[in-house]
Amino acid sequence: PIEPGLIWTGSNDGQVQLTKDGGTTWTNVTQNIPNLPKWGTIANIEVSRYKKGTTYITVDLHQMGDFDPYVFKTEDYGTNWTLISSNVPKSVHSFAHVVKEDPKREGMLYLGVDNGVYISYDDGQNWMRLRNNLPPAPVYWLEVQERFDDLVIGTYGRGYYILDDLGPLREMDETQDKEAHLF
Repeated sequence: PIEPGLIWTGSNDGQVQLTKDGGTTWTNVTQNIPNLPKWGTIANIEVSRYKKGTTYITVDLHQMGDFDPYVFKTEDYGTNWTLISSNVPKSVHSFAHVVKEDPKREGMLYLGVDNGVYISYDDGQNWMRLRNNLPPAPVYWLEVQERFDDLVIGTYGRGYYILDDLGPLREMDETQDKEAHLF
């Protein structure tokens, strides 16, 4: 959204490539992702709306018997990558499907895994489970509907859910040290 001609692609065999010139030339940056197991599916690519060169990817390895959540971030067009999902609790349902950046608060991320949604207020350094009556379901897509400021959650097998008004959720981490807070 902030760089015309920038296109990222991911494949079901774990390849990540980008072009900065609308597809004339491509660069494969897969080898730059540290400790990336082979044959993972690049399930989602989220290009930052705040910083040029910053992109997030989710890698799904559950078909290879690896259920860990893999969410990587680059800030330099794929030259260097950092795993930002190491503190998401691991289970047979923790593999990642989708990561999305909040459109109004830089550093706030939403993560859809195979049994729910996590939220981070610090660009993936820490994750917190977000439930709000959402049953454990595979979350395959997330979208912030900007006009109404809602989080739309698309699941596999259970339909979709809408978390109405993200305003209070954005304020929530600011209330940690307060005795009371009016949302």
